[in-house]
Amino acid sequence: MNTYKFPVYNVKMADDTYRVYEHKTDKSLMVAPSLAKTMSIGAAQGATLGLVDAMTPEQQMQAAAQQHLNNTGRGQCKITRGYLLQKPLYEFWYECPAATVTPVAKPAAS
Repeated sequence: MNTYKFPVYNVKMADDTYRVYEHKTDKSLMVAPSLAKTMSIGAAQGATLGLVDAMTPEQQMQAAAQQHLNNTGRGQCKITRGYLLQKPLYEFWYECPAATVTPVAKPAAS
């Protein structure tokens, strides 16, 4: 978790505003729900002795990660895999298509 860059990017979705961090070198993102949601998850689990899982579903976290890619001009990139890093943090890996290079026309010989 120490290898993710700051600042945090706030990604507003219909259900919450997610916090997204970019890895310094890898093509991965760490995603967490808002601080308010994170505190409510902890409160719900504490009050029920861990019997209630109030975690945000992985699909919603992944959608926030994809939206971050879209917001930062990388909409062509796609999330390839993800997993629970540590409650309530998820890590998602993404891949981007290779850039298409247009050959530069050589000047005509004189």
